[in-house]
Amino acid sequence: MLPLAITDVSLTCVNDSAIFYHVPAKLIISVLQVEQGRIGKIIKNSNGTYDIGPMGVNSLWLPELKKRGISEQAIQSDPCQNVRVGTWILSKKLAARENLAQGIGDYNSRHAPFNQRYYERIRINYTKVTLLLNDPSH
Repeated sequence: MLPLAITDVSLTCVNDSAIFYHVPAKLIISVLQVEQGRIGKIIKNSNGTYDIGPMGVNSLWLPELKKRGISEQAIQSDPCQNVRVGTWILSKKLAARENLAQGIGDYNSRHAPFNQRYYERIRINYTKVTLLLNDPSH
């Protein structure tokens, strides 16, 4: 068993979302590690929004998700739904930017200092996941 530091989410959910949205599973795992959310958990942000569950889905997305028939309760209580929604958001952010690093950073914020800091945290985790998966002892 790989010692990946993700909880509340099965790798099947990650892989299914990766395939459906064409986002590398290692990138999704990296976001999960940085966000450190949990099922049922809500984290309040200083700007008045809040992040929901393992992928830290920001409450600003709730009106758009409601239009798509996805409730806040679903992304708060269902780990696979949370990962699907988070990966959908991530895929939109990646597609909207020509620069991959900025697209990844946009998952957290379009504000340059926050964007760059977030990207760097993801990059570090992505490298660690890659090294772990390439380690033949696992």
